[in-house]
Amino acid sequence: MGPVNSRILYLIDSDKHLLDVFTAGSVIAYVSMLFNILVFLLLCRKALRSPATVLMQGLAVADFLTAFSSYGLHPLFLLEYDCEYSTTRTLYECFLQHPYCSLATHLSISFFTFHNISFMITTCLGLQKVIAIRYPIWTKNQLTINKTAIICVFFFVLSVALGMPRHFAIKLEADISMHRQICIGSINDKDVIKYASVHYLMFQTTLMTCCCFVMVISTFFIIYKLINNKFKGRVTERRRQERRSVIMIVIVLVVFLITEIPKVILNLWWCIKHTAGDFLANDRFRSLLLLQNYEDEMSKLLIDHTDMISGYYWYRYSVFRFLLEIIKLFTLLGCLSNFIIYIIMSMKLRNEIISLFKKTPNGRALEMEMNRK
Repeated sequence: MGPVNSRILYLIDSDKHLLDVFTAGSVIAYVSMLFNILVFLLLCRKALRSPATVLMQGLAVADFLTAFSSYGLHPLFLLEYDCEYSTTRTLYECFLQHPYCSLATHLSISFFTFHNISFMITTCLGLQKVIAIRYPIWTKNQLTINKTAIICVFFFVLSVALGMPRHFAIKLEADISMHRQICIGSINDKDVIKYASVHYLMFQTTLMTCCCFVMVISTFFIIYKLINNKFKGRVTERRRQERRSVIMIVIVLVVFLITEIPKVILNLWWCIKHTAGDFLANDRFRSLLLLQNYEDEMSKLLIDHTDMISGYYWYRYSVFRFLLEIIKLFTLLGCLSNFIIYIIMSMKLRNEIISLFKKTPNGRALEMEMNRK
């Protein structure tokens, strides 16, 4: 069998609304990155340090990297798209000049790596709260800040180690035979490309499914304990804080599940079809395309193997492409929501923000003015 290669091509709808979605995604990504930086810095304060906040810091770092690798450089890419209208496809065929196309491909691969970290840490947050409710004394004595930090580092190392071979499975070169330097993707090693696209996606789907299952069980357990007055007794400020902390974790878990379940369902569908042998035809080429542009190739697979949407081929492609991009936006909204949840539910975090404001020159002046009045 000869070499397998393909041009890195981005198909955009005839009205270019998909580019508007990219722009919206970039805005959400930058807001998410900013908020996660603020969360990480605020949780560094000594008054907020705890095993749970260490997990939240790890989640903030993972969410920041997830947001950056999704749309972080899209404002630059939007300036570099070279689009031509295709009458046969009734779509725009857009190319990114080399090396931007290579950068876009590696960022797309990194998106999966960092998002897996978010999955694992969010699951760990739920488990930590379950253990704290079930075994409070053991948790206080054994679940230390250092151990929690080690768990976070382990998740990062594991996910990066599993995702790193994917960056070396594909060789990206500039095609100098054309008037523009578009990217040509080719396979470095057939075994590595199979791991990078097929085996890795199956592993990720298994991980996501297991994490979602654990999060659902954790959420129901915590809600059950709240309903059955686990924290009943004399109401003190500490008990109020504990209750708010538990509710905050529940909201984080529920929001994460809502934003991630569509992608889990999509990946489960892919795994079932692949296991059944539906994708074996021209498998190496499909694997290359799936690694280069996940949303594009998955849209084509949905067209070939489902009849959820009627119409001609490229109309169905546009609809599925938009749906997959919306699923990606859901992921970003999940990354963004944590900051809002922390601020609403954590009085200690709000107090730390207020204290930071008071330490600024304007804040001190305002405080002195209020005291004089």
